[in-house]
Amino acid sequence: MAAVSFVDARRQWCKANLGIPMNESARESAFCARAIQGGDVLVVRDALEDEYFSKNPLVGEACNVRFYAGAPLLTADGHALGTVCVLDVVPRDLSPEQQQGLQILSRHVVAQLELRRRLANFARGDTSRQAAIASLRRAIADHEFLLHYQPKVDMRTGRLAGFEALIRWKPAGKSLIEPAKFIPLLEETGLIVEVGTWVMQQAMIDYRDWTAQGLNAPPIAVNVSPHQLRQPDFIERLESVLGPEGSARAPLDIEITEGVLLEKTEDIVSTLQAVRSLGAQVSIDDFGTGYSSLRYLAHLPIDTLKIDRSFILAMTEDADDMAIVSSIIALAHGLDLKVVAEGVETEEQRKLLRLLRCDEMQGFLNCRPMPKNNVEEILRAECEAITQRSLHTLDAGQHEFAERRFTRKRMR
Repeated sequence: MAAVSFVDARRQWCKANLGIPMNESARESAFCARAIQGGDVLVVRDALEDEYFSKNPLVGEACNVRFYAGAPLLTADGHALGTVCVLDVVPRDLSPEQQQGLQILSRHVVAQLELRRRLANFARGDTSRQAAIASLRRAIADHEFLLHYQPKVDMRTGRLAGFEALIRWKPAGKSLIEPAKFIPLLEETGLIVEVGTWVMQQAMIDYRDWTAQGLNAPPIAVNVSPHQLRQPDFIERLESVLGPEGSARAPLDIEITEGVLLEKTEDIVSTLQAVRSLGAQVSIDDFGTGYSSLRYLAHLPIDTLKIDRSFILAMTEDADDMAIVSSIIALAHGLDLKVVAEGVETEEQRKLLRLLRCDEMQGFLNCRPMPKNNVEEILRAECEAITQRSLHTLDAGQHEFAERRFTRKRMR
């Protein structure tokens, strides 16, 4: 049989499913998911003898698929959507001519898909979306993105514990655009991979600038899209950003959305393990808003849970939300994870979180996200405060030492 398949974040979908009893399967062991990663025709002579594909439900007794060959559906800008694939119930080989024919067929399919998309956009009059995408592409080319930083504060000591880097868009001659207005479009178009890499690079440039000034900068956390995490070269990009100056604790941490917990594949787990091997920590952002999270939580290589701000905002008014926050903190500590509360805006919220033994907080009560120059003022103030505490401790120690000498002299 032959099929046109499409692959999303968690599943493979067959457009034509004649000959098989299902039109979708999990991405974990899907033939087509592996084919689009390679970018070339994938040929599996006998799936039953293949360690990876033998787990695919199509290979079982219900379908008995043994042979697979798939050519990726590659768009003009290099994005793989799925495959044109051929399957059989007996092992076989594919000649070079047949592989070339499959590739030609895949290009025809992509051309038809592109034509239908353009016709649909024309029928909908979707010019505003296209204009927005063009504006984002120009923003990347013209370096219109910038970073603001929001502090994270240790709730026990009140000391600065870290920063989260937050992207902003500043078109020429216009005011700042908040991320909620453009991040979804970056995700949809795949531009988030390029922009996300820039965020990591810029955060490290700012970090090194602060340390060059003699400032004691804490680690910076950056949000990493699932699209970035699934890129085969993500770890290489992260290593390149961190640079050759390795240390036990990397100055860059990553924050991933809770949705990643729903696609617990070997690839995601190994990627997170590689991130931690570089010294970076991994946080689950907006925790509490997803589904099936607890099922995988204990098995993922993560360090921190960040409680979603919606629970923090409501915890002083709603007993259910208070119970959720308390449970998340207890759960995290039981798994030896750190907890950060997002969106803390009132003193009452801060006091309750401290009573519940939350580790860190982040929100408008401490500080709004700020540009790089303002961060330097905070770091200098923190440095001066540490110096003053050290001098105070030194003075107290010298005074105590003098008292002991005076006492010994009198005793003589």
